[in-house]
Amino acid sequence: MSTRIVFNGQTYDSPEAMPPEVRAKYQAVLGALGDDDRARLESALGAGAGVRINSTVRRRIRINGKDYDSVDAMPPDARALYERAMAGRAADPGSAAAAAGGAMPAPPPAIDAGDARGNLVRVLLVVAVGLAVLVWLLARR
Repeated sequence: MSTRIVFNGQTYDSPEAMPPEVRAKYQAVLGALGDDDRARLESALGAGAGVRINSTVRRRIRINGKDYDSVDAMPPDARALYERAMAGRAADPGSAAAAAGGAMPAPPPAIDAGDARGNLVRVLLVVAVGLAVLVWLLARR
């Protein structure tokens, strides 16, 4: 039995015959299979049955509320924003891209429920003190 792999329209004799970037994508697709699916696939391959897996990935890029199907479909200004954002995503905080201002700002720290309750208590305390001062001022008139 000869093994033939058709991946993204190209035919390969084995995963080892694929270029490294294609092999990485192929292995990612196989890695996405669940254990049951992988077992069925391996048993079908072992039995000599033909197996056909079709996968389509559709990417949508949204910039300022407008959707684009690809980077090539973007107008120059949107593409510049996209490339800057992607450069910032890949930039490490100590890198030259980050120093040049390409890095995206860090997300705000997560607020834990204890902090939120503490803030609520402080706000209520300030409101209560304000009301007490108002009542005292009105009583003095």
